[in-house]
Amino acid sequence: TWMTAGAAGWYTFSGYTRGTVIIAFTDGILAFTLLTIMGVPLAAPLAVLVFIGAFIPLIGAPAAMVVAMIVALAANGLWSAVFVGVGIALIGQLEGHVLQPLIMGKQVSLHPVVVALAVTAGTLTAGILGAVISVPLVAVAWAVYSHLRTLDPPMDDGEDDAEDPRDAPGEDARG
Repeated sequence: TWMTAGAAGWYTFSGYTRGTVIIAFTDGILAFTLLTIMGVPLAAPLAVLVFIGAFIPLIGAPAAMVVAMIVALAANGLWSAVFVGVGIALIGQLEGHVLQPLIMGKQVSLHPVVVALAVTAGTLTAGILGAVISVPLVAVAWAVYSHLRTLDPPMDDGEDDAEDPRDAPGEDARG
């Protein structure tokens, strides 16, 4: 059972990693597109910052986009910053309501409150590194625990489940 629990943990970790990279890449592309359309200077480096920030669940990509909003404010004025802020909100909604459930739903079955608590605890105990690794650690631990706590199915002795009428009490086998 430990081998299959380890396999379940690895499946969860690799799925989480793949899902996070896909979501981070999507966030980066959307941020780059938004910033380029808005004429914000340094769109590519800011998109890379969003990509890297997306590896910190819940807070990383929005925090990186706030930096992009500040750059838009400094370079193009208030309305550019407002439109970048609206774009941030739309990208966050797309990620939270479409990408996360579709991509991560089957890979990591953690409640959003558990994710928030894991990120908070990871940040408090180990800073940025803790924020990055806390969710995959909790997800793997939950997958292994869930696998180990399930009961083994009953052993099948290889015989048919159909009962032999001769074994039934009080009945004649001749029918």
